Amino acid sequence: MSVPNSHGHSEKKHGFSIAEILEHGDGWAHILVSILLLLLAIGVLINSTISVVRDLYHANLTGKDSGAIFVQIGLHFLSDILFGVIVLELLSTILTYIKARSLEATIKEFLIVGLISSIRKILLIGAQSSLTAAPPDEFVKEAIGTILSIVGILLLIGGLLLLDYRVRTKAVEATHEL
Repeated sequence: MSVPNSHGHSEKKHGFSIAEILEHGDGWAHILVSILLLLLAIGVLINSTISVVRDLYHANLTGKDSGAIFVQIGLHFLSDILFGVIVLELLSTILTYIKARSLEATIKEFLIVGLISSIRKILLIGAQSSLTAAPPDEFVKEAIGTILSIVGILLLIGGLLLLDYRVRTKAVEATHEL
């Protein structure tokens, strides 16, 4: 609680305001989420590696077409690894927010997450369509949809960055006029 002193300046009394308590809670929540994301990423990478070794071992024992099985196992492993990278990038985004508390820095991190996610989807769709002999129309529709989503997100983020830049520029101009 703030109380004006004899000079007209506010002094804090003992205790915290609700806003300060919420800010501390927000910081601790971000730290907890960061720890959980790190554990998730480690778990995904360990689990996917164990799965690849197990699946390759079982494929070797069955003696089936090893080339096709290896490609399927490899695609699944690639998907898992890219998912792990996405989780790590989300962790990086939260860490950037904790350190900088900056909209621009956080948006740039989200751009990386979005691009990795989109690349993951395009790679997997292309690889799966070539393996399953899916009609090319389905692949083209999925790829175009993904690309349009990426372009839309990039335009939205670009617009937000432009808006943020203009607001900050006007704020700086207003302080110089004073």
